[in-house]
Amino acid sequence: MDMLNTISLSTPAELLAATPHMLGFYPAESLVLSTLHRRESTTQLGMTLRVDLPNSTYAQEFADYLLTGPFEQHPVDAVIMLLITDNASPGLPHTELVTTLRDTLNQASISTLDALWAPAIREGAPWRSYLDPTHSGTLPNPAISPLAAAQAVRGSTTRPSRQDLHSLIAAEDSEQVLSAKLAALRSETIPAPSETLPHRIHTVREALQATADGKSLSEEQLLRVLIAVADTSVRDLALSAALGDWSQAADELWRTLIRKAPTPERGEVASLLAVHAYLCGDGPLARVVLENLEQSQPDHRLGALLHQALDQGIPPAELITLVNDAAHGILEELGWGTNPFIA
Repeated sequence: MDMLNTISLSTPAELLAATPHMLGFYPAESLVLSTLHRRESTTQLGMTLRVDLPNSTYAQEFADYLLTGPFEQHPVDAVIMLLITDNASPGLPHTELVTTLRDTLNQASISTLDALWAPAIREGAPWRSYLDPTHSGTLPNPAISPLAAAQAVRGSTTRPSRQDLHSLIAAEDSEQVLSAKLAALRSETIPAPSETLPHRIHTVREALQATADGKSLSEEQLLRVLIAVADTSVRDLALSAALGDWSQAADELWRTLIRKAPTPERGEVASLLAVHAYLCGDGPLARVVLENLEQSQPDHRLGALLHQALDQGIPPAELITLVNDAAHGILEELGWGTNPFIA
């Protein structure tokens, strides 16, 4: 049994200290919502959502979004609100935001079990409850919480900030330089019968095998892989690399490629990395990748569908089914009986 499924968080301080490990990074100036679901005689934590602190002006709009988006797809019995902000104003900050969210959710029969404030998630930081002003305390060390230990066993990393996630996928050069490199490579390539779907699949497969073997790929090899996965059929089939022995190699290759991709090609690599990250338990990275894609290519169809699926809390098992269905369609088209990306 996964250790994460057996951890009990029984106090507000424990929940606050566990928040960075549920998100994958230490939040700042954030509103975090943890959903609760009644299961027979117990109450279980569900999804954890984080947004930049909304201005009170947009509190109602955000509450309506929750009810018509994530909470509509996965019914919620109750929530706990966590406001992480180092606001120096007297009294608890953003009380109007808390009140608006609480009242709107209550009208939809979703109760607010508690609403908690802390200036930051760090050992010794104070916390207070909006619902009971006498309910307060200080936080334990988040780095040694039971959830931190469980995440470490799984090999997951809790990053210092959300910006650290963005830096993982930042382009290594300007858009113009990246585009020029791809254009130069394409101009050198003489069209040939070998430039077919099977050939492009072979190009990506060789790169995954080399990465799995610990070999370094030249920039030209990496750019050829980038051109290959720009073919949406290759991309759809390569999504399944997350499901086999090449999972670790795929993670390394997609992270390398996204830093070399100009806007048009970035969408397909971003989709590969987002699906891979989510299936491997790194939901925060998947979300950052898709948010970045939405900003640069708002019309990217698969990116938009994936972002919507994550917002609705799609279970990993359901996403695996979608990946397998996409691969099956490509394999049928090729007349192949085996998936070349399942090593």
